[in-house]
Amino acid sequence: MIERKIDRELVLKIIEREKQRLDNLSVFGGFSNFLSGWLTERGEGGDFYSLLLNYDNLTLEERSKLLQDMEEKLKSQSDDGDILKVSSSDLPSPEKEKSFSDGEGNLSTPVRYIKGVGPVLEKKLNRLEIKTAEDLIFFFPRYYRDRGEVKPISQLRGEGWETIQGVVTSQSRVATRRGPLLKIAVSDGTGKINLVCFNRNYLAKTLRKGVKVQVSGNFRRSFGNWEVADFDYQLVTKENHRWDRIIPIYSLTEGLSLKKLQSIIYYALDNFLGEVEEILPSSLVARHNFLPKRVAIEELHRPSRSSVAELNSRRSRAHLTIIFEEFLLFALSLKIRRQELADCEVPPCVSDSALVKNFLVQLPFTLTSAQERVVKEIHEDLVSGRLMNRLVQGDVGSGKTLVALLGALQVIDSGRQVAFMVPTEILAEQHYNRFKDLLSSLGVRVGLLKGGTNKEKKKLIEEIRKGEVDLVIGTHALIEENITFPRLGLTIVDEQHRFGVLQRAKLKEKASIPHLLVMTATPIPRTLALTLYGDLDISVVDEKPAGRKPVTTLCFSLKERFKAYNRVRKQIEEGRQAFVVCPAIEESEAEISNVVEVTELLRSSWLSGFRIEMIHGKLPSREKEEIMERFSRGDIDVLVATSVIEVGIDIPNASVMVVENAERFGLAQLHQLRGRIGRGEAAGLCILLAEARTEEARRRMEIMVATDDGFRIAEEDLRLRGPGEFYGVRQHGVPEFHLADPFEDWSILERANEEAKLILDEDPELKREENRLLKKEINRRFGRYLEFGEIS
Repeated sequence: MIERKIDRELVLKIIEREKQRLDNLSVFGGFSNFLSGWLTERGEGGDFYSLLLNYDNLTLEERSKLLQDMEEKLKSQSDDGDILKVSSSDLPSPEKEKSFSDGEGNLSTPVRYIKGVGPVLEKKLNRLEIKTAEDLIFFFPRYYRDRGEVKPISQLRGEGWETIQGVVTSQSRVATRRGPLLKIAVSDGTGKINLVCFNRNYLAKTLRKGVKVQVSGNFRRSFGNWEVADFDYQLVTKENHRWDRIIPIYSLTEGLSLKKLQSIIYYALDNFLGEVEEILPSSLVARHNFLPKRVAIEELHRPSRSSVAELNSRRSRAHLTIIFEEFLLFALSLKIRRQELADCEVPPCVSDSALVKNFLVQLPFTLTSAQERVVKEIHEDLVSGRLMNRLVQGDVGSGKTLVALLGALQVIDSGRQVAFMVPTEILAEQHYNRFKDLLSSLGVRVGLLKGGTNKEKKKLIEEIRKGEVDLVIGTHALIEENITFPRLGLTIVDEQHRFGVLQRAKLKEKASIPHLLVMTATPIPRTLALTLYGDLDISVVDEKPAGRKPVTTLCFSLKERFKAYNRVRKQIEEGRQAFVVCPAIEESEAEISNVVEVTELLRSSWLSGFRIEMIHGKLPSREKEEIMERFSRGDIDVLVATSVIEVGIDIPNASVMVVENAERFGLAQLHQLRGRIGRGEAAGLCILLAEARTEEARRRMEIMVATDDGFRIAEEDLRLRGPGEFYGVRQHGVPEFHLADPFEDWSILERANEEAKLILDEDPELKREENRLLKKEINRRFGRYLEFGEIS
């Protein structure tokens, strides 16, 4: 009797601990496994048992309710009474949802109506951007695992992933400091292995004595016996005797297991794959040796004809088929859009602009030859009577913004408005202050539009609607629906990779047909840019302004911080300002520098006595603006920041920058950061503090030290790591693909671009029967990006 009471009190303590965390980690091996095992030993638990088995799939609210109910039931039972024998009406039960039976529904069927998916699992799938049956079918694996040939246990080598087949001979619970641990013994006659089941107590029911099973994993010797903790298993029955040597591995989210996601995807394949249309013309499929689309999709999820090497290099026939199709549709849509734009006629802008002339006269310097060349290209677009759709690509500090401003003045002088969209409010504020100072004497009315709601914003929106503002600078606020431009003649988008095509199109909707000028400081190889931005003409500003001093770059190890900050101290004492950039905001599990700790460290030791502030993305917009304004005025000596200062911040007096854990940043990002200093009279100094443990990391730091030429850095990094790695994050300026990656698969993109040209040369409006489905799919996937909606 006493033993039973202590047992229950211990469980109540564990439940109390779990209530505080709700993370299933309050006991070793998992809270749900521990408690379900405790109930099983007593043959008790009622419906609580099934909820505990599904604990990982419950929301935090559902977990909290379950724990509260269990606690109340435990406390209400007498010591000799039954424990937790309750009815299902006392329990929080998941909402019951109707499921589509086999053969019902179509590709747009919401996932919650698919067999095995309810509202709880639907939320998890939605986090992976899976919302329909089609999304499931096109949710492709990240990589593939080769489980190897089935081998006798006696021939295991303990090297890499291996597979055995045997029979479960016994189960045991091993006492550990954190609770009982399930071990399952499997034998094949030549030897025995132990499955060590961390947080997998449910396997006690699945892998019972006598069950035949295949096990794949990283087998290791422990005290003379084979055991495995990291393993997959597959039951061997008459109904399920297929041996899947290659296992697809998918991206997952919390509470969603690989086996569960696989089962849902396989169900979708079995019931909805037949709805997928074969879009590519049969002649093209034959010429490129592609697979039929449905066969390719099936192969990517359940490979049977490809090697692991082909699959993991993304060069299997199945990969090539799907990637090519996605790129072909994209390339066709861009070319169709370009043709639509070429057919647009607009009133030409004034050729001899007095505003442009007067502005150039007041500049204290002359344009570079590269700037003059690009200004001429923009000028010719604006006076041609055709719509301008141009990308201006230029290195950090090459003067792209000035080029864009000259184009804006030519449009304003023609009686039209200009919208200038930038990625951050800080940059919008800086552009506004600079343009207002430069243009006020010319009579140009400049407005700043930001997010939020206030009287000033409402007043500005009304002035824009009346045409009383010539140049409007803003962030995403510019594409809000309640903003109307009566005479919008030009939209300028700064840092193209931070805006999607759809956002660009939304801004263009603010007028009947405005010109478009987009700018980027991210160097892109010309052949790739021509393909990726197939709807844009491209100009390159490849020369820095005269007198612009190069930035000197040094690299020290983190242990040599004192060298870095001694140099910073010297620069500040000479009246300069400094940036310190960190890869993280707050302390994290990884040992990397963060803004909060570095700020405290600098204030207390390395740079004590100076005015030090920090800025990062989590701060309210108003606070960020106030800090940047103080830094601009010179009221702050050192600004400790994340890469929030990467784009467009211009502080002429900032001459030195320290980048903590520089190895954590991509070369393109480091180059952008470095471009924030040396913009005034003093030469810039950039100090990289890096833990360059790998050869690649050392090489990247060497490149940064050797050159400040952004295009050369791009070439080196492309050579070193490939285009996908160089750009660091997926390009946001293009529609997302299911499988294709414009940078990693750029050679396929170029082939698809060539094929698109051939198709449109022969059939400009895609009216032929073999191109009918191409046209239908372009309208479905990219119609919203096209200038006039669907292709007629």
